[in-house]
Amino acid sequence: MRKLFLVLICAALAPLTRAQSIDLSGLDKLTNRASVVNTISLDGDNLRAAAQFLSGNNPDVKQARSIVEGLQGIWVRNFGFKDKEQYSRKDLNPVRDQLKTGGWSKVVESREKDETSEIYLRGENQKTIGLAIISEEPKELTVVVISGSIDLERLGKLSGNLGIPPLELHHPQPTPKPAK
Repeated sequence: MRKLFLVLICAALAPLTRAQSIDLSGLDKLTNRASVVNTISLDGDNLRAAAQFLSGNNPDVKQARSIVEGLQGIWVRNFGFKDKEQYSRKDLNPVRDQLKTGGWSKVVESREKDETSEIYLRGENQKTIGLAIISEEPKELTVVVISGSIDLERLGKLSGNLGIPPLELHHPQPTPKPAK
């Protein structure tokens, strides 16, 4: 489910203004250890070709098509393993080292039992121009990299549409003050 969520996030992002890819080739060594390997490397031309398959006059489809047509690239590496400990955090060091430079900032790190998720953003001129997600589970590893101007509000509008699950983008509610 997490893998599907990450891939759907990629498809729902606003147009990218320029490509700024992270080199994911350091993850290639995991291919021989994994029982399932999913690789997505789509540049702008490939994404525009894929957009031709989105047809119809439904407003949701039109919005998704306009998003896809503007993208310049999406890179996803997903590995599924039969057993635990088929990869280690060290295998991700080349990716994380790149995310320590070039204006990338880790904005979310979530650890739960033996699962870790990290989200990195790259900003320029007060705009988000890159998104990277690393999701580690005992038997699954997913890395997503997208570069360009990302409109999170637009992503939220696609939540629950086009097969995209509700993203549950909660805003914290103020704690009510006790009555005196």
